[in-house]
Amino acid sequence: MAELIKYRSLLVWGKIVKPSPEEMRIIIDDINSFRPTILIGDQGSDVVFAIVYEDDSPHIQLDFSIDKAPLHEDGVLEEGTLMFVDSIVVDRLKDFLFAINLAYPGRIHIVRSTLYRDGNPVMKLAFSTDISGLAYQECKWIPFENLTIQQCWGWLCAKTHFLDGVSKTSIDRALHALSYESEANEDMYIFYVMLGLEAIYNDGSNIEESISAQMRRKVQALLGEIPPKAINDVKNMYRRRSSLVHGSANIYKCWGSDNCTEDEADKIDKERNYIITATGILIATIQKFIKANANVIKEKVTISLETE
Repeated sequence: MAELIKYRSLLVWGKIVKPSPEEMRIIIDDINSFRPTILIGDQGSDVVFAIVYEDDSPHIQLDFSIDKAPLHEDGVLEEGTLMFVDSIVVDRLKDFLFAINLAYPGRIHIVRSTLYRDGNPVMKLAFSTDISGLAYQECKWIPFENLTIQQCWGWLCAKTHFLDGVSKTSIDRALHALSYESEANEDMYIFYVMLGLEAIYNDGSNIEESISAQMRRKVQALLGEIPPKAINDVKNMYRRRSSLVHGSANIYKCWGSDNCTEDEADKIDKERNYIITATGILIATIQKFIKANANVIKEKVTISLETE
């Protein structure tokens, strides 16, 4: 009988955007039927996802086991090897949560939870979707798609190099940039969300057209008309990024801004608006790729000669 390493985690789900009862049922069914695989070397183990409730608070429970035998040659499994496996497991769990957030932007938010190996706590796990949740809630003009977790996971595996950890294509760069939302500091995240948008929308073929104008035109072609406020947010994203790059913008301390004045707090809230808009555009764009099972965007110009 194979000797197994048994992993379990109960991920505490803090709801940033509260799903409706009907949507909650869809999410529960989708998560409970999601059966991805964790690969360690040449072996894999199916992961069992399930939503459980404790005191009316939803948790995502994860259970899976890995055969110890392929991980050692002489019958001794060193702690260093186990720690390496733990780190792979945590990385893959975050990949799964990333896929869930692509299907249901902002509807899950994992507060700090613990991964257990053979009953012993080994690593902490958290995954923030605050910005995605606010984008889904506030950017009503954005046409988010109805996708399944398996659809998102299958696309990530088949059409991108997301699981490799290093980007190789423009869509990889956009996905990796979005991954920084999970531990977002807003002053820094603006760089990543803009990187993600430009990776998709800026092809570098028209140097006479500004990057922001090119992005607005293509976003409207793909997602529909952009309302004036959202256009303003897009412009402000570039202004803010430029001022950060050139050192003329005030920034906030990495671990908190508890002593800022009310005016400064209002300024933070206003600047958050364009980060929310940018994240919403980026997620909705990636969803379009998933729905089309595509991995590159092509722009075509059509000209016709007609009689009035």
